[in-house]
Amino acid sequence: MSATMMGGGGQSGGKFLPVLLSLLLILFAYAAILLSGAFDPRQRLKVFMARHGLTSVSIVYGDRDEIPRTLTIDSDPARIYPYYSLSKPITAAMVMELADRRILSLDEGVAGTSPRNLMHHAGGWDRSITGDPVTQRQTDDRCVDIPPPPKQFKPGTRQAYSNIGYCILGALVERRTGMSFDAAARKLIPATRDMRYDDWLGPAGGWSGTAMTYWRFAARPTDPRIMEKPPYAGAAYYGLGWKVSRNGLSHFGLFKANYAIVLKRGKHVVVALFDGNPGDGQRALEEARPILMAL
Repeated sequence: MSATMMGGGGQSGGKFLPVLLSLLLILFAYAAILLSGAFDPRQRLKVFMARHGLTSVSIVYGDRDEIPRTLTIDSDPARIYPYYSLSKPITAAMVMELADRRILSLDEGVAGTSPRNLMHHAGGWDRSITGDPVTQRQTDDRCVDIPPPPKQFKPGTRQAYSNIGYCILGALVERRTGMSFDAAARKLIPATRDMRYDDWLGPAGGWSGTAMTYWRFAARPTDPRIMEKPPYAGAAYYGLGWKVSRNGLSHFGLFKANYAIVLKRGKHVVVALFDGNPGDGQRALEEARPILMAL
């Protein structure tokens, strides 16, 4: 009887085994679909965009010694976007180039501070106290023609993000080169020849173009002076034109209805230009960083 019972149990198990295997295969397939969505950067990017009210994006990414790749969502690789504050690394690159040519010094006096302090956002102006004299003005004056306003702190003692500091840098470039800022840029930084320039935001945020055009600028070898940490700076700080952290170099531009990100780590560079405004640009950048760097 014992043998019969065992035999009967084996036959019953044999009947259910194909069903069990089918169920397991369905579960594995479903899990694979879920996992592919979880690890697919494009899907993760769409979720990120929906969460932050971003409606389109044009992305270029890759190592500087390779042909970069493009990815778009409801956009086109040839679409012109405003770079806004991604213009600041361009301005800093110009100033460092002029310093290399001994046309100016990073530590000379200008507007009661120095070019180095201005590039470090340590020139003495704090827009959280007085408002932004660049983006909140009601005039059509060029950014470089705005008179330096009163300072809120002693230059070179702390960092406070400053648009006016980069307008002052642009005015210095014009005085030393005898050229308009954009003409000087096109001579000093070849990548800007394919960009557009608006002098209202000027050196602080006036450049625009495609993601590819900015990628070509950002993919230049990193000047080691950018990484120099001021004595008053924290773990993440503003270098010469760039935000520096343990994750590499970055910057974002945000104004009105557009948002721009550049990320740089070693040879790898990612440029993402969005339609839409996430509100907190730095928070959105940190959320987007692992998604964009996984492309």
